Amino acid sequence: MIKLLKSYVGYSEQAGGYTKFGDWYNSVEFDSDYSTQPWCDMFLSWAAHQLGYDEWFGQFAHTVAHADWFIAQDAFGTTPEQGAVVFFDWSGGDSVDGIDHVGMVIDVDGDTIHTIEGNVDGQYVREKTRDQSIVVGYGYPDKIKARLEAETMAIAPSPAPGVLKAVHATYTPATHTVIGAGPSGVAAAAYTPGAGQAIPGGAALLIGILIALLAVAACLKAHLTR
Repeated sequence: MIKLLKSYVGYSEQAGGYTKFGDWYNSVEFDSDYSTQPWCDMFLSWAAHQLGYDEWFGQFAHTVAHADWFIAQDAFGTTPEQGAVVFFDWSGGDSVDGIDHVGMVIDVDGDTIHTIEGNVDGQYVREKTRDQSIVVGYGYPDKIKARLEAETMAIAPSPAPGVLKAVHATYTPATHTVIGAGPSGVAAAAYTPGAGQAIPGGAALLIGILIALLAVAACLKAHLTR
């Protein structure tokens, strides 16, 4: 996402304060015309949407609402990290309600953060160097993504009963009948692997198919000799 944001460095508002990011946001919320409104958060939300990150990044025009969403997701804190969403209060306050502006952290150097931001220096996308004294906190999209992926893995359904699965079978050094006798008493084949030797899943599947074919052949033979 940082790469996409950086590709817009130098972008500027058009006449009347119009931006493509605000214009896009009109498809997210319909209570106003966002095409000419302050666009720092819509810039980030637009980029996340282009990459399919909506679920763990959120879609917001209002910075306070975006910070509240990260808090509700248990993904808000005060430690800077690359890819975090940084929320600023120009007055140096630490209240979420005082947030004025938002950007994305692209690098951390001690107490200094390097960011990319929209709607700065009047009307541009810029890379900036910021002191953390004006930072209220950080939202962590990657934390939300990791949690969602873990939840998805936890509820993934098990294979339905009867679904054929290739398996590995390990045998002791005794002779084991691999193909059972058919209805007409067709002789069984035997296989004697070494100690701890495994039959690969693909081989086990082929043996199963061979069993079925021999059983069918035995049935046909029995029928034809009647």
